[in-house]
Amino acid sequence: MYSNIEAIDFSKLYSIQKRASSHKTKDKDSWNKKAKEMNNKIHNGTYNDTIEEKVKLEEVEDILDVGCGPGTFALRFAPKVKKVYAFDFSENMLDALEKNAKELNLNNIETIQKDIEGTWENVPVCDIVLASRCLEVDDIKAALIKLDKHAKKAVYLTFKVGKSYLNEEILQVMGRDIVPKPDYIYLINVLYQLGIHAKVEFIIPTDNKCSNIASVDEYIDSISWSLDGTSEDEEKLIKAFYMKCIDNKITPPLRDNRWALISWTK
Repeated sequence: MYSNIEAIDFSKLYSIQKRASSHKTKDKDSWNKKAKEMNNKIHNGTYNDTIEEKVKLEEVEDILDVGCGPGTFALRFAPKVKKVYAFDFSENMLDALEKNAKELNLNNIETIQKDIEGTWENVPVCDIVLASRCLEVDDIKAALIKLDKHAKKAVYLTFKVGKSYLNEEILQVMGRDIVPKPDYIYLINVLYQLGIHAKVEFIIPTDNKCSNIASVDEYIDSISWSLDGTSEDEEKLIKAFYMKCIDNKITPPLRDNRWALISWTK
């Protein structure tokens, strides 16, 4: 029987997978609590350097940084353009960004507190829209349409490759069988059905391990954050695994840090 790809509702399939996934969407309170830790750790690394290199700024005056966090990219791009609008729903993330900008004497960053899935009223249309690692939304089609409508020249976004944010070895050690999260391929198909032919590149950072984790308790907390909790038995298994790695002078694995950089021009 002949089958037409247009008959497949990839946005709906994404939503079904998202609801079933073991990785649940974090609310604003969760990100507010995470802001200080993120601000201490998220500004450097191969991933950030790659994004900065890939975003083309020729004849670009302003950037809309969606899901900006504590300023991971707003702070990098502000010296290169006239204006950066930094968009996040966490007030603590925006507070951290504003403090960082002040310390760096950057006065061309304007913060906007909004939810990606809420109304984008009064959000400016900019030359470039960037949405880095922030599209864990329920309605991916609506979010992609908003990104596209708010860009004059190009959109750059990143989305997870693979079924989990955690290294597969950790899940095996825990004996945790998870329901995979939707990965980047859903977005490519949704964009295709919106008439957008996007470019896909892959970012596989070399810093996938937990070299910045200071203790076994921090290691367990990080895993628990990703899985929305861990049991006492799982934490015993994680601790034993961590100590074995340390004894063998091996940096314990932590993240599955593969990302798809999806971009298109207007």
